Amino acid sequence: HVDPILLLFLPLFALYQHPLTLVISQFVLLILAAFLVYKIAYLRLGSKAASAMIGVAYLLYPALGYLNAWTGFHGVTAAVPFFFGAFYVFEKMYKEKNFSKKNLVIFWILLVITMSGKEQLPLYVVMYSLFILLFRPVKEEGKKFYQTITGKLGLSMLAVSTFWFIAVFIIIIPAFSRYRVEGYNKFAHEIGIVGDTTRDVSKPNYFLSRYDAFGESYTDVLVGMVLDHQKAIRIFFGGDRIDNLRKTFDPVLFLPLAYPQILFIAIPDFMINYLTSADGVGTAEITNHRISMIIPILFISSIYAIGMIADTAGNLKKRRPRVTKGVQLIFSLLLIISGIKTSYAFNNPVYLWIDQAVRKRVLAESDPEAVWKSKLRIGDVVKLPDLDNKDVDCAEKIVNLIPNEASVTGPDYLGAHLSLRETYAIFPGLYTSADYVIVDVFSRKILTILDVETSLVRDVTADIIKSKDYELLTGCGNLFVFKKVGLHEKTDLLPMQEKFSYPAKYEYDILYGTEIADYDYPEQAVRGVAENFRLVFYKRESDSLNGFVMYMTFMNEKTGELYEIANLPSFSLIDPADWDSGRYYIEDLNVNFPSFLEPGEYRVFAGMSNKVKTRNLYIGNILIL
Repeated sequence: HVDPILLLFLPLFALYQHPLTLVISQFVLLILAAFLVYKIAYLRLGSKAASAMIGVAYLLYPALGYLNAWTGFHGVTAAVPFFFGAFYVFEKMYKEKNFSKKNLVIFWILLVITMSGKEQLPLYVVMYSLFILLFRPVKEEGKKFYQTITGKLGLSMLAVSTFWFIAVFIIIIPAFSRYRVEGYNKFAHEIGIVGDTTRDVSKPNYFLSRYDAFGESYTDVLVGMVLDHQKAIRIFFGGDRIDNLRKTFDPVLFLPLAYPQILFIAIPDFMINYLTSADGVGTAEITNHRISMIIPILFISSIYAIGMIADTAGNLKKRRPRVTKGVQLIFSLLLIISGIKTSYAFNNPVYLWIDQAVRKRVLAESDPEAVWKSKLRIGDVVKLPDLDNKDVDCAEKIVNLIPNEASVTGPDYLGAHLSLRETYAIFPGLYTSADYVIVDVFSRKILTILDVETSLVRDVTADIIKSKDYELLTGCGNLFVFKKVGLHEKTDLLPMQEKFSYPAKYEYDILYGTEIADYDYPEQAVRGVAENFRLVFYKRESDSLNGFVMYMTFMNEKTGELYEIANLPSFSLIDPADWDSGRYYIEDLNVNFPSFLEPGEYRVFAGMSNKVKTRNLYIGNILIL
């Protein structure tokens, strides 16, 4: 990407060098942008109450939660408040007819920073310049439109943004593409992938391959979209794109559609995100950072839509001010209600964090029927939470285990937390050479982007388990940490074995004809010292276990706190989806309880879940010291 907006953060880095400096800075900028939303709304509506509610609705917007919690730092996201600021400055100048030199300098600074957020953002300024030329004219006697202050401003914006856009895509990106190619070739060689993906990455602009249905060059793609408009429409609304559009517009009640003259400023990203034809590339989801610059356009157009509707309603009644204000307040309140509702419906990460805290701490301690307060017998089957793949506390504790000077490979979403070091790679890159390898059993992003079989995660994890250079340091939820310790003794027997016969001790049915035939684990364990847990599964019936993950749950007898850990051998070596009926599967788990786990007596559960069905079998207690 080309995002010189990073230069803005250099002084901050000089004062405070930390992996989260960029992420926290972005978080603060996005939150403070709510004040700019308020200022724009107040400038248009003149109601402090309505404007404040719209500012709150902005903070509740589900995609904003994903930007703050999931996607890490991106220049395009950091540019959001600067576009809000530029729009506010211009609208204030236009309303007050005060195009002073000071105001124009501030406006241009904000525009330049916005354009520096990502390579396609100059297109936003192109569209914004057209909005100014078409909908913000200033009549000056004896002057043609291009000689007026807004005419000259709009045309200069058009010229500057077009020049920067062409320079970025035609000159800068192709000139530096060789570094991407060299890095990718090293990555591909290490994990052993070849094919069409490699050829795509070697192109001057790799991302053109996402639009291969329309052509191979910029010109071919643009001409193809125009001439074959039926294909473009089919792709734009195909697959899950309609659902993505709904999740984008639902929180703002589809109000932007009532004010298309501002909404059309976001056309560049709607086309970029919704016209991708390559398989395995999701760019239109609200969980993706590519929605960043669409958000300010949605809220600005919503504000002006509310203003237009309120003014129209006021004109129909004699008591115009009262009606106008009432309509503004009603729509602003509806935006807040919609924000709350869609945050729940679309799994806003902020909502999930709150829900997780309540579910794990409040409900577990107040519900008399909770599992941890009930008397259980060995073999009882209960329903506990499934394996949490969004456990923030778990991820934070895993990050804190990694020394600052160590090289690391891990999932992309931990990059911002582990970036301030000489070497950080996205797993499975450098998985044979990094000092620490963090495995996320659910991680798929980099593989879908590269159009590689997602089973590669299991294959690579199996290599690490078998490697005599790495040993398991600890695990938590869906995350496992392996440390490179050099050659050391390790059994050649794989920790996952398939057997036709086994002297079964039990017939504890868990789910779908899957039984626990035997198990063994120590009566007590010391944190930081690896212990072996053995589970023997028997696949009695032929029901498919596709999508199921086996995992262990340890429940603190005193507090009800849960510690979950995925069964790594069955994930990486013999996936439950491949289990055959009538066979036994012996799984040896190397469990190293982390130091952050509270000591005490824990109940032990063997569980299986596919996110729809979850069951947990109680097999006894263990004392953790």
